[in-house]
Amino acid sequence: MSGDSLNESLIERLKQFSARPYDNIEIIRSVTARLHSQAASQDKLIRGKILERLCRKNTGVLGLILHLLETVKDQLTTCSLAGILRECVSPRIGKNRSPVIRQLIAINASQTLVKLLLQMQVKESNVPEILLQEILWVISQLAQRDPKFSLKARLLGAVKTFHYLLRMHHNNTRLIFPLLLIIKALSRNTYTTTVLLKDGIVPTVEKTLVTMGFSPSPKLKLCLSVLHHLSKNKSCCSRIVKTGLIPLLLRLVERWERYDGKMRIRICNHILVILQNICLSKLGRKTVIGNNGLQIMYKFCITCPEEKCYDPLLTRVCNVINLCLAKKNLPVDSHSSPAVFRLPYAKENTSEANGGSSRETSPDSEDESTEEFPEDDDDGVTQEENLKELPENKSSDYVPRSALREADDLKQYESFFQELRGPCVCSKMKCNSGSREITLKKSCSFDALMGESDLKKKIMEFNLTENTLHFSSAAYTGASQSHNSNCSTRNESKDQCIQGKSFPVDGGGENISESSSTLISQNNLMLKKDVAQTPNGRSLASSREMIKGLTVFENIPNYSTFHYAYSVIASRVNSVLPFVKVAYPDMMGSEGSGKLEPLNIKDRRTCRSKLLNCVERGLHPNQVMNKVVYDLDSWSSVDPSHRLINASEKVLFNMDERHLGSGEPEKRHLIFESRFESGNLRKAIQVGLREYDLILMPDVNSSKHHQWFYFEISGMETDVVYTFNIINCEKQNSQFNYGMKPIMYSVQEAVAGRSGWVRVGTDICYYRNSYQNPAGKYRTYLTTTFSLKFPHANDICYIAYHFPFTYSRLLAHIWKWSCEIDPSKIYFRAESLCVSLNNNETPLITLSAADSEENPLLKREIIFLTARVHPGESNSSWVMHGTLCYLLGDTAAAIKLRNRYVFKIVPMLNTEGVINGCHRCGITDEDLNRRWSHPSQHLHPIIYHTKGLLEYCTKVLKKPPYLFCDYHGHSRRKNVFLYGCCNSESWNEADRSVPDNPVDYLMLPNLMKDLSPAFALSLCSFAVERNRESTARVTVWRQLGIKRSYTMESSYCGCDQGTYMGYHLDILHLKEIGANFCEALACLKEESQWQTELLETNKQGGRCEILSPGSQEDAASDSPDHSDSSEFDDEEYHS
Repeated sequence: MSGDSLNESLIERLKQFSARPYDNIEIIRSVTARLHSQAASQDKLIRGKILERLCRKNTGVLGLILHLLETVKDQLTTCSLAGILRECVSPRIGKNRSPVIRQLIAINASQTLVKLLLQMQVKESNVPEILLQEILWVISQLAQRDPKFSLKARLLGAVKTFHYLLRMHHNNTRLIFPLLLIIKALSRNTYTTTVLLKDGIVPTVEKTLVTMGFSPSPKLKLCLSVLHHLSKNKSCCSRIVKTGLIPLLLRLVERWERYDGKMRIRICNHILVILQNICLSKLGRKTVIGNNGLQIMYKFCITCPEEKCYDPLLTRVCNVINLCLAKKNLPVDSHSSPAVFRLPYAKENTSEANGGSSRETSPDSEDESTEEFPEDDDDGVTQEENLKELPENKSSDYVPRSALREADDLKQYESFFQELRGPCVCSKMKCNSGSREITLKKSCSFDALMGESDLKKKIMEFNLTENTLHFSSAAYTGASQSHNSNCSTRNESKDQCIQGKSFPVDGGGENISESSSTLISQNNLMLKKDVAQTPNGRSLASSREMIKGLTVFENIPNYSTFHYAYSVIASRVNSVLPFVKVAYPDMMGSEGSGKLEPLNIKDRRTCRSKLLNCVERGLHPNQVMNKVVYDLDSWSSVDPSHRLINASEKVLFNMDERHLGSGEPEKRHLIFESRFESGNLRKAIQVGLREYDLILMPDVNSSKHHQWFYFEISGMETDVVYTFNIINCEKQNSQFNYGMKPIMYSVQEAVAGRSGWVRVGTDICYYRNSYQNPAGKYRTYLTTTFSLKFPHANDICYIAYHFPFTYSRLLAHIWKWSCEIDPSKIYFRAESLCVSLNNNETPLITLSAADSEENPLLKREIIFLTARVHPGESNSSWVMHGTLCYLLGDTAAAIKLRNRYVFKIVPMLNTEGVINGCHRCGITDEDLNRRWSHPSQHLHPIIYHTKGLLEYCTKVLKKPPYLFCDYHGHSRRKNVFLYGCCNSESWNEADRSVPDNPVDYLMLPNLMKDLSPAFALSLCSFAVERNRESTARVTVWRQLGIKRSYTMESSYCGCDQGTYMGYHLDILHLKEIGANFCEALACLKEESQWQTELLETNKQGGRCEILSPGSQEDAASDSPDHSDSSEFDDEEYHS
């Protein structure tokens, strides 16, 4: 009989007699013994054939074996059956065990075997070791892959049993390995870890380690891995300290050079993670230091090999040293932001309304988190921002309660949809803003106190191009503490700002007199001769009507230049802390170079050197120069009322061009400044001749969210290297470690007509330092360090995290468009949706084709776009800028879009955060993208009223938007990608029971893949996660029923696939992404209809899959999710 025939015969006999196992025990024993013999055969051919037959899918053989294990009580038969299963799941070279293990998990093999083990422990005092070994081996292999294993073991009461077996057999060389694998699986779960700790697992692990000795082996590595997982529990760390394990661990580190190959790296890695977790406690640090730990770690640093594979070990060693050093606080008076805004209302308790915890830790969830934060989620939420977990009495499918409003309450938004009231009504451009319930404070008139001739003179001063000055009024500083309590002072104070005679200059006390206008030749002027016309020759009246709803534009002449308009607008902006200037790049409307700039290639040796230098500075702090050269705290400590009086006495100018080349020889250090719109730098400390430690300012009313930076530097030398260390970063990883460079703008280069913002920097790396972070999980901050050479001596340069896009710039572009648009072709209206907490207007843009009887606005569908809910994501504003420019263009696709849709666009959802240089939040210290489910009218007015517009479309107009998209930036991933919503991928069982059309959410990403070279389809996700319920994307999808609800993420860094692979994304490319998005929208409806019809046809023919979120060619887009924080997500941190 051939081998195949024999196998079939044995399996058939087993099936035949399994119906009555007690009556056929001898035959079953014989058959199972022969099957086990074949499966364990030394002949690879015989073993391979029988295992293939046993593991074949849908044959039910594995289920039959489990059934017999449950019913047969004969030890020999049980041993043979367990042996067969062990052979099926045992790791062998060239064998893929995953399908077999998945089959066994699907038929509850884990539960069956654990029950069997418990029965054996209770009923039989002397279980044969061979039987115990076989069962434990199978359970250990399943435990590593079964996500519910910890829950099953806990419900069966088997956790203590496994610990008992480990305690009894800690010196049994055959049983110790599978037992450690099982304990490792249990230690990954919070609940089972607690049970193990209470049962005394730490002393058991100590005894096991002592028994194993110091010789490197897989068992030693596995035992340390168990301790690694256990040490994530604070209680466990304290027990490790008390049991005396630390000297043993340090001895293993001391002997690390005796280990070989990969085993050395893995063993050391586990030990260092354990020590790092232990050093998070004061007792742990004290014990490590007391056992000569610092000296051992420092010796490791000195003798660590240069190979790349040792870099992670060196990083961990430096982390342990930094943790053990004497407590070292940031050199600031307080970790809280110096920018404090008095909220008009107390914060509301919105945890239930906003969807519960951002990270689920339900009893059955496996806590696989490492010592680094898992990042950015699609919306980029941080662990610190996570909301409280749902109450225990809530069901697992609990959905946050809806906060939709009544139709009567939504009628206040009628004026924002005047174009949809009836045919051709909008051509009259009537703005009935008086009917709104949302009252707006009237902005001051910048030129109210000037005559026409005086006004022209002031405008002329803005148009100087050579050897003269550019007016640069900073965002007006009327937003001090007293301003917050009484916004009406805004008009009074600003009307006193301008006397029409002379204008004080920022910081220097100089004046620009009216006579300076005589220096301007007519060739340098951009003033229009006919002041009654815009640049395109049409009347001013239509231009004014387009922006009538935004009072910030009052009395800005249409013949003004961009930088004049920008400065006037900026002077009317309220900030929490007063500004002293407008940044030159923003005032001039500067952009990037437009070139493909390669990603940085990380120099490992340089990063090692910086890590070791950080350790040396921690060990010898007195050897470092500590000279404070810029301190925002000292200025912000001035009495607020006094600050307001000073601020209201002058309008500020930008003097960068005049100051070029004029250094201050008496100052032997760089000069810093960040008191301008979107600026962020709190303190600069000179620590070396040309090295500076920089401290970023947290978000307003907060002590965290340090990532965005934007500041000015002057007084530099040329052709020398300066090093900058930003020492209070929080994210656990950064794209600075993966090719990203900061950006720089040189005023001298700009005056010469060369590139604007460019990527700069060498020796860039990101690592943990020794400064204590009281708000952080791992207690110390991280450092972003880079070096650069300035192109000119005594230049004025601006350094930023990413290309800035300020609130004033957005308004200036809206003003510019209103002067250029032909109303006979384009319907364009900009108005204020509401005012922010600090009394700044929120622009709402309506854009479509001009109304006509053939194609009335009333019959067009609505597309709703938003951006910049996280102020640090300036790349989202540039993408939105590209979208707006494209929609206002004259391409065939743009005309088609305007004829088909009415676009409602809120281009900046977090105006206060952008103005005040925040990274994540606004002035309420809340992530506004976690407030969509239940926004507060008083604390989150922009979110509240934006959602109100969407509700008005859906409930009152009965015209739900055809598509909604929220633009974001991502700090941890490269490329551009979309997040959507799909019923079948929802966390909620009720959602999954409702079928949906995949074309609805897959069509747009597939179009973007074909149209945008930066787009990565493989990174797109359509999962609806529980911790995203309060984001814009999910709220709009769930509460308003908009199927095409998306988040579009753009990388701060660049691309690792496609045409732009290996390059940064410049402003030009970000605007191109916005244009590509419009191109995809232009053909979305036709493509969706065609694909839906094809899908129906294929369903009838048995094929259902038309589109997919990924393809073979996109599989290479394996952008690593360099997790930082809870980015750490970027729509939802971390972006």
